[in-house]
Amino acid sequence: MRENPFLVFSEVLPMDKLTIYQIEFHGHCGITDAERLIGQRLSVDVILTYDFRKAAETDRLKETIDYDRLSAEIATLGRGLKVHLIETLAERISEKVLEDRKVHSVHIRLKKISPPCEAIRGSVVVECHRIRS
Repeated sequence: MRENPFLVFSEVLPMDKLTIYQIEFHGHCGITDAERLIGQRLSVDVILTYDFRKAAETDRLKETIDYDRLSAEIATLGRGLKVHLIETLAERISEKVLEDRKVHSVHIRLKKISPPCEAIRGSVVVECHRIRS
């Protein structure tokens, strides 16, 4: 009888996910001095993978990812940094998420809600995916 390859794969790579949508803050990210001085609204979606079986078994917050704490840390980081590129901020956020050793991978979607560009009527978004090495 052959082993189920999905079960073997899931033992190596946790597939449980936590998704946090629309962590919003006033950040200072942009090429122009005004963008970094005045700032603008930014929004972050975070998808992270980790094995939450122990948390489910014990029903204890210390065994899982505290999304309230993580959201606050991301917002604080975003408010505090002054960077030129939205990519730089996305990378710093992914690094912050991966500080928690329970997290296997993270996907960040960072949006400038209303960029100061005449031709863009919507938003500007960058996405990055990082895996713990």
